[in-house]
Amino acid sequence: MNSNAQTGYSSSQAEHREPKPRTHSKEHGWKIFLLSVSVVLAIGYLISTQKYYKPGDDLGYNMGLVGGIMLLALLLYPLRKRIRILRNIGILPVWFKWHMILGILAPSLILFHSTFYIGSINAGMAMIAMLLVAGSGVFGRFFYTKIHNGLYGRQASLKELQDDMAITGNTKSVLGFAPEIEKRLDEFRSRTAEVSKGGDVGLWHFATIGIRAAILSRRLSKDLHYVMFYKVKEKNLNPAQIQRLNMIYEQDLRHINFFIRAVRDVAQFHTYERLFSWWHIFHIPLVYLLVFSGIFHVISVHMY
Repeated sequence: MNSNAQTGYSSSQAEHREPKPRTHSKEHGWKIFLLSVSVVLAIGYLISTQKYYKPGDDLGYNMGLVGGIMLLALLLYPLRKRIRILRNIGILPVWFKWHMILGILAPSLILFHSTFYIGSINAGMAMIAMLLVAGSGVFGRFFYTKIHNGLYGRQASLKELQDDMAITGNTKSVLGFAPEIEKRLDEFRSRTAEVSKGGDVGLWHFATIGIRAAILSRRLSKDLHYVMFYKVKEKNLNPAQIQRLNMIYEQDLRHINFFIRAVRDVAQFHTYERLFSWWHIFHIPLVYLLVFSGIFHVISVHMY
């Protein structure tokens, strides 16, 4: 008896299990970038006590100069969105990417310029404003990634996933061998859609939807493993058959997790949109504060 007959899966069922690529943002590069900068800053802070240079030396001064130019370059991104003549230069996502990169590199250079020490009140004000803007920008990017596809794009992704898995359709389901798992997925989708109906999800539901999604993902992972492996655990499967069954399990689990995340993202969209608008109100005044405090600091340094 072959492996398909023993495990209860047809070859056509196994061949078409891999979920289609989705539009979820890939954050790995950004996380690696932040981690790398954090490590460099930590090392810089540890060696700052050695006084290899001073803020007024050529090295310290030039680091501050380059960092200041980078901070000014950050203003090009909002200008690109608002000035008509700039709208045809490049594509907005690339501008945003470099806006975020410079928003991390510029404060890092200025911290090195200062040797991690605040020597005056005006320098302290400029430093605090800069760190607030940088920290606010990291939060803003997180909110942006949650809404940049738009609600309709996320709903379309969920509908595509639902069609792929045939959760509520009449076609043969990817999870047809596990109707209880199908039922729990559809119940999660229905309950979540009911809570978020009208586009107004309170902060409690906003937080608990994510927690419920994580718990459901963990439980269904165990349920899927039990359903797929319980019937064959006493059969003498060869290594190739076991490897094939494990591959099918991993693919089905990816389907389930994609679906749960899509349901969660649709439900949380409006709250993330509101948080992003609140962030904007907080972030813009900080930028103005940074510009004014930075200009005042440069003038003070060169005058005195």
